[in-house]
Amino acid sequence: MNLPWLAAAQQQLAHAAATGRLPHALLIHDSSGAGGVELARNFAQRVLCEATPDVCGRCASCRQAQAGEHPDLRLVVPDPEMKSGQITVDQVRELSAWLALSSHGGRGSCVVINPADAMNRQACNALLKTLEEPRPGAHLVLLTTQPARLPATVRSRCQVLRLTAPDRAAALAFLDEQSPGHRADWEAALDVLGPAPLEALDADRAHLRAIRDDIKHLLQQAQTGRLDVVRQAAHWSGQDMPLRLRGLEQALSAHVLRTASLSAPAVTLKIAAALALLDQVRELQGLLATTVSRPLAMEDMLWRLSAAVTAS
Repeated sequence: MNLPWLAAAQQQLAHAAATGRLPHALLIHDSSGAGGVELARNFAQRVLCEATPDVCGRCASCRQAQAGEHPDLRLVVPDPEMKSGQITVDQVRELSAWLALSSHGGRGSCVVINPADAMNRQACNALLKTLEEPRPGAHLVLLTTQPARLPATVRSRCQVLRLTAPDRAAALAFLDEQSPGHRADWEAALDVLGPAPLEALDADRAHLRAIRDDIKHLLQQAQTGRLDVVRQAAHWSGQDMPLRLRGLEQALSAHVLRTASLSAPAVTLKIAAALALLDQVRELQGLLATTVSRPLAMEDMLWRLSAAVTAS
């Protein structure tokens, strides 16, 4: 899949490979849905491709890497047995032992950790030895949207490559090219997800459109002073709470930046109040993985939203 906004990052990796400077450890600071997984796969192919330093995309190694089946490629994800969604110290010790072995194909080996911020403290500490004493030809790719959640000792031992999500126009153009005739659905999807075209492409378009309309309705109710906070808090704190909060974050950001957004109707909201609400939405998003009472937390946030709109 051609992702035009990744071209600069791919060229940077191509230059590093051509000059023999492909990093031992690469930290990809991804934007949600911007293609970090695609770039990690491109990096792995540069290590494993039989036509290196370029990536041919046709050799057996490239095809195996694209399918995630190459014997010298490992993907590390959170342990499905862990309810916390963490990558454990045992997983990291296993991959470190694997990286210490000679590669199967003789060209190198590569491990992709996604998301890297899922590693717990013990796992990060176990990874440090591999980062400090790399075997020649062994490469690590750490993929994360939240690099600040990784210890500084890990980040400092990686070359950082930051991906910027495409702007809205570029994201819509990409989605229209992939699936023409659904512009209204793509608009709604980006209103909820932000500029995350790959997520939008894989999502339930009708579901995202319904959530976008729900957000619009809630903001309109707040504007007219008819927001039933308790009822809406109960409604919003269900299974779709993460998506609803994400969409509300996009709507508030659009209001602050004064950009076009179908989920951000004309509300009277001072910039300072919108920024304070944004902070609360983001804080609540971070609490979703904890034991916080979702209905109560949502009710508190909606009371603040209602008060901020009324006071503006």
